[in-house]
Amino acid sequence: MKKIFKALSSIAAAVLLVSACNVEHHMPTYSPENAQEVSFVQATVVNQEILATAPTFDITLSRNTPAEAATVAVTSTFASGVVCPATVTFNAGESTATLSLDITGMEVGVSYKGTVSLSDTTTFNKHIAVASASLTLAKAYTWVSLGEGEWFDNLALMTSTSYGIRKVEVLKADGFNRYRIMNPYTAAAIAAAGWEPGGAKSSYIEFWVLENGKNVAWDGWWFPGILYDGAGTDIKAYYPSALNASLAADDAKSKFFEEKVIGFYPYWYIDGLGGFGTKYPCFLSLPGGPALESWL
Repeated sequence: MKKIFKALSSIAAAVLLVSACNVEHHMPTYSPENAQEVSFVQATVVNQEILATAPTFDITLSRNTPAEAATVAVTSTFASGVVCPATVTFNAGESTATLSLDITGMEVGVSYKGTVSLSDTTTFNKHIAVASASLTLAKAYTWVSLGEGEWFDNLALMTSTSYGIRKVEVLKADGFNRYRIMNPYTAAAIAAAGWEPGGAKSSYIEFWVLENGKNVAWDGWWFPGILYDGAGTDIKAYYPSALNASLAADDAKSKFFEEKVIGFYPYWYIDGLGGFGTKYPCFLSLPGGPALESWL
């Protein structure tokens, strides 16, 4: 009986071993849907500080099978300013590749938007790959300091005893009539003018001279750092027509008053509540200009 039991046990063990081998052999294994499975590393790329002298802008792609070299086709929707090659090549042994866009046609200060896509569906897995990248690109200005000027804000900085004039650094975009007024507001200056601190403050005010050489404009609004009535009621200094097209006539108020003195007439407004119109102007005396204390 012992011999029979041992024989049966050996047969059972052999059957289990064979069964286990069969189960392991038939386990499903992952195989890529596509040979390369190429993908963009980022779905959205925003870079608006590209050096003005940069000739190219690079985008990175990746793949899962780096053994051999491979070239994949790409397409672009950029109409102008940006030129995209028709293909991008992965070197043998490399998991990433660089697609270099030609941006020599981009103008400084102009935003360019478009997409770059993998055009051959056999090169990517539609379920997991980033097959298209949305890009917003702009070349940055080169800013040069003109020195120290003076800034007067009739609403945010004027106190009961003084104009509240601040010394500010003024930058100019090299080759362009575009300027930045740096750090025009501080918490101390706002408090001295009697405002509750805590509002959003713009680190600079960027403006440009219009083609007529006289008027100036700025993009949207700036924050002077003051609140109308507690948190969430920031007062904004809107370029009038940016607030409402019906206010376009007020745009013309912002202009050079003399060679080195510029007047700004923002439409002061609290979103959702209302505003004060353009009755509180601001003035900038450019470096080398007159002292605003005596000019005003």
